[in-house]
Amino acid sequence: MTETDAFSNKERLTDDLEAPSEMNFEALSPAYKKMFFVSTLVVAMSVIVVNLALNLLATGSLQSLLTSVVAIIASSFLILAAGLGLMLPDLMWRSKGYQLREHDLHYCRGVIWHRVTSLPYVRMQHVKLESGPVERYFKLATLKFYTAGGGSADMTIPGLPFGTASKIRSYVMLRAGDDNASAKPSSEIEKSDIPAS
Repeated sequence: MTETDAFSNKERLTDDLEAPSEMNFEALSPAYKKMFFVSTLVVAMSVIVVNLALNLLATGSLQSLLTSVVAIIASSFLILAAGLGLMLPDLMWRSKGYQLREHDLHYCRGVIWHRVTSLPYVRMQHVKLESGPVERYFKLATLKFYTAGGGSADMTIPGLPFGTASKIRSYVMLRAGDDNASAKPSSEIEKSDIPAS
Protein backbone atom coordinates (compact mmCIF):
# COMPACT_ATOMS: atom_id res chain seq x y z
CA MET A 1 0.00 0.00 0.00
CA THR A 2 1.41 3.35 -1.02
CA GLU A 3 1.00 6.60 0.85
CA THR A 4 -1.66 7.75 -1.62
CA ASP A 5 -3.70 4.56 -1.02
CA ALA A 6 -3.63 4.94 2.77
CA PHE A 7 -6.84 5.73 4.60
CA SER A 8 -7.38 9.43 5.14
CA ASN A 9 -9.92 11.25 7.22
CA LYS A 10 -9.44 14.92 6.46
CA GLU A 11 -11.43 17.61 8.20
CA ARG A 12 -14.20 19.26 6.14
CA LEU A 13 -15.38 22.72 7.14
CA THR A 14 -18.96 23.67 6.37
CA ASP A 15 -17.75 26.74 4.45
CA ASP A 16 -15.88 24.39 2.07
CA LEU A 17 -18.97 22.29 1.30
CA GLU A 18 -20.85 22.75 -1.94
CA ALA A 19 -24.16 24.56 -1.53
CA PRO A 20 -27.12 22.41 -2.61
CA SER A 21 -29.09 23.59 -5.59
CA GLU A 22 -32.41 25.26 -4.82
CA MET A 23 -35.09 22.68 -4.14
CA ASN A 24 -38.19 23.35 -6.20
CA PHE A 25 -40.97 21.17 -4.84
CA GLU A 26 -43.96 20.19 -6.94
CA ALA A 27 -47.29 20.88 -5.25
CA LEU A 28 -49.80 18.17 -4.48
CA SER A 29 -53.05 18.08 -6.45
CA PRO A 30 -55.55 20.88 -5.63
CA ALA A 31 -58.11 18.06 -5.27
CA TYR A 32 -56.20 17.01 -2.11
CA LYS A 33 -57.08 20.37 -0.56
CA LYS A 34 -60.77 19.83 -1.44
CA MET A 35 -60.71 16.30 0.00
CA PHE A 36 -59.09 17.54 3.23
CA PHE A 37 -61.61 20.41 3.44
CA VAL A 38 -64.63 18.10 3.01
CA SER A 39 -63.24 15.63 5.58
CA THR A 40 -62.63 18.43 8.10
CA LEU A 41 -66.10 19.87 7.51
CA VAL A 42 -67.79 16.47 8.03
CA VAL A 43 -65.89 15.84 11.28
CA ALA A 44 -66.56 19.37 12.60
CA MET A 45 -70.29 19.24 11.79
CA SER A 46 -70.58 15.76 13.34
CA VAL A 47 -69.00 16.96 16.59
CA ILE A 48 -71.30 20.02 16.72
CA VAL A 49 -74.45 17.93 16.05
CA VAL A 50 -73.49 15.33 18.68
CA ASN A 51 -72.74 18.10 21.22
CA LEU A 52 -76.08 19.81 20.62
CA ALA A 53 -77.96 16.49 20.73
CA LEU A 54 -76.36 15.51 24.04
CA ASN A 55 -77.14 18.93 25.53
CA LEU A 56 -80.74 18.66 24.31
CA LEU A 57 -81.09 15.26 25.95
CA ALA A 58 -79.51 16.52 29.17
CA THR A 59 -81.70 19.64 29.48
CA GLY A 60 -84.94 18.01 28.34
CA SER A 61 -86.26 20.82 26.15
CA LEU A 62 -85.13 23.09 23.34
CA GLN A 63 -85.85 26.22 25.40
CA SER A 64 -83.65 24.96 28.22
CA LEU A 65 -80.95 24.09 25.68
CA LEU A 66 -80.92 27.59 24.20
CA THR A 67 -80.68 29.19 27.63
CA SER A 68 -78.03 26.77 28.86
CA VAL A 69 -74.79 28.75 29.25
CA VAL A 70 -72.71 25.59 29.09
CA ALA A 71 -74.26 24.52 25.78
CA ILE A 72 -73.76 27.97 24.23
CA ILE A 73 -70.12 28.19 25.36
CA ALA A 74 -69.37 24.63 24.24
CA SER A 75 -71.08 25.13 20.87
CA SER A 76 -69.31 28.47 20.33
CA PHE A 77 -65.98 26.85 21.09
CA LEU A 78 -66.71 24.01 18.65
CA ILE A 79 -67.83 26.44 15.93
CA LEU A 80 -64.62 28.45 16.41
CA ALA A 81 -62.57 25.24 16.26
CA ALA A 82 -64.45 24.21 13.11
CA GLY A 83 -63.73 27.61 11.51
CA LEU A 84 -60.02 27.24 12.25
CA GLY A 85 -60.22 23.66 11.01
CA LEU A 86 -61.64 24.82 7.69
CA MET A 87 -58.57 27.05 7.15
CA LEU A 88 -56.26 24.14 7.94
CA PRO A 89 -56.66 22.29 4.59
CA ASP A 90 -55.21 25.19 2.60
CA LEU A 91 -52.26 25.53 5.00
CA MET A 92 -51.66 21.76 4.91
CA TRP A 93 -51.82 21.70 1.10
CA ARG A 94 -49.40 24.62 0.74
CA SER A 95 -46.91 23.09 3.18
CA LYS A 96 -46.50 19.80 1.27
CA GLY A 97 -44.58 19.04 -1.89
CA TYR A 98 -42.26 16.54 -3.54
CA GLN A 99 -39.24 16.59 -5.82
CA LEU A 100 -37.96 13.79 -8.04
CA ARG A 101 -34.26 13.99 -8.78
CA GLU A 102 -31.81 11.82 -10.68
CA HIS A 103 -30.72 9.77 -7.66
CA ASP A 104 -33.25 10.53 -4.91
CA LEU A 105 -36.73 11.66 -3.94
CA HIS A 106 -37.58 14.47 -1.51
CA TYR A 107 -40.83 15.21 0.33
CA CYS A 108 -41.47 18.34 2.41
CA ARG A 109 -44.27 18.90 4.91
CA GLY A 110 -45.13 20.84 8.02
CA VAL A 111 -46.98 24.07 8.72
CA ILE A 112 -45.12 25.05 11.89
CA TRP A 113 -42.19 22.60 11.89
CA HIS A 114 -40.95 22.28 8.31
CA ARG A 115 -39.49 18.82 7.53
CA VAL A 116 -37.81 17.49 4.38
CA THR A 117 -37.37 13.72 4.00
CA SER A 118 -34.95 12.42 1.37
CA LEU A 119 -34.70 8.84 0.11
CA PRO A 120 -32.12 7.64 -2.40
CA TYR A 121 -33.55 5.28 -5.02
CA VAL A 122 -30.88 2.63 -4.31
CA ARG A 123 -32.35 2.11 -0.80
CA MET A 124 -35.92 1.56 -2.05
CA GLN A 125 -37.30 -1.96 -1.62
CA HIS A 126 -40.84 -1.38 -2.84
CA VAL A 127 -43.43 1.32 -3.44
CA LYS A 128 -47.09 0.88 -2.54
CA LEU A 129 -49.83 2.81 -4.31
CA GLU A 130 -53.00 3.16 -2.21
CA SER A 131 -56.33 4.80 -2.96
CA GLY A 132 -59.17 4.58 -0.44
CA PRO A 133 -62.83 5.30 -1.23
CA VAL A 134 -62.60 9.04 -0.46
CA GLU A 135 -59.36 9.36 -2.44
CA ARG A 136 -60.91 7.48 -5.37
CA TYR A 137 -63.84 9.90 -5.38
CA PHE A 138 -61.36 12.77 -5.77
CA LYS A 139 -59.24 10.70 -8.25
CA LEU A 140 -56.25 10.76 -5.89
CA ALA A 141 -53.74 8.22 -4.60
CA THR A 142 -51.09 7.93 -1.90
CA LEU A 143 -47.59 6.56 -2.49
CA LYS A 144 -45.75 4.76 0.31
CA PHE A 145 -42.01 4.14 -0.05
CA TYR A 146 -40.30 1.32 1.88
CA THR A 147 -36.61 0.66 2.48
CA ALA A 148 -34.88 -2.45 3.82
CA GLY A 149 -35.34 -3.31 7.47
CA GLY A 150 -38.47 -1.27 8.12
CA GLY A 151 -41.99 -2.56 8.64
CA SER A 152 -43.60 0.83 8.08
CA ALA A 153 -43.27 3.28 5.22
CA ASP A 154 -40.18 5.49 5.31
CA MET A 155 -41.92 8.16 3.22
CA THR A 156 -45.58 8.75 2.35
CA ILE A 157 -46.76 11.19 -0.31
CA PRO A 158 -50.55 11.76 -0.31
CA GLY A 159 -52.68 13.85 -2.64
CA LEU A 160 -51.27 12.77 -5.99
CA PRO A 161 -53.45 12.42 -9.09
CA PHE A 162 -53.76 8.68 -9.77
CA GLY A 163 -51.94 8.88 -13.13
CA THR A 164 -49.07 10.88 -11.66
CA ALA A 165 -48.75 8.46 -8.72
CA SER A 166 -48.56 5.52 -11.14
CA LYS A 167 -45.85 7.23 -13.20
CA ILE A 168 -43.79 8.12 -10.11
CA ARG A 169 -44.11 4.56 -8.78
CA SER A 170 -42.92 3.05 -12.07
CA TYR A 171 -40.06 5.54 -12.35
CA VAL A 172 -38.84 5.00 -8.78
CA MET A 173 -39.03 1.19 -9.04
CA LEU A 174 -37.14 1.27 -12.34
CA ARG A 175 -34.46 3.48 -10.81
CA ALA A 176 -34.29 1.33 -7.66
CA GLY A 177 -33.67 -1.82 -9.73
CA ASP A 178 -31.22 -0.23 -12.18
CA ASP A 179 -27.61 -0.66 -11.00
CA ASN A 180 -26.40 1.52 -13.88
CA ALA A 181 -28.88 4.34 -13.20
CA SER A 182 -26.20 6.61 -11.78
CA ALA A 183 -24.30 6.37 -15.08
CA LYS A 184 -27.24 7.57 -17.19
CA PRO A 185 -27.51 11.24 -18.09
CA SER A 186 -30.61 12.83 -16.55
CA SER A 187 -32.05 13.76 -19.97
CA GLU A 188 -31.85 10.09 -21.05
CA ILE A 189 -33.56 9.00 -17.83
CA GLU A 190 -36.40 11.46 -18.23
CA LYS A 191 -37.11 10.37 -21.80
CA SER A 192 -36.72 6.61 -21.50
CA ASP A 193 -37.64 5.66 -17.93
CA ILE A 194 -40.81 7.62 -17.15
CA PRO A 195 -43.76 5.84 -18.74
CA ALA A 196 -46.23 7.86 -20.76
CA SER A 197 -49.50 8.63 -19.00
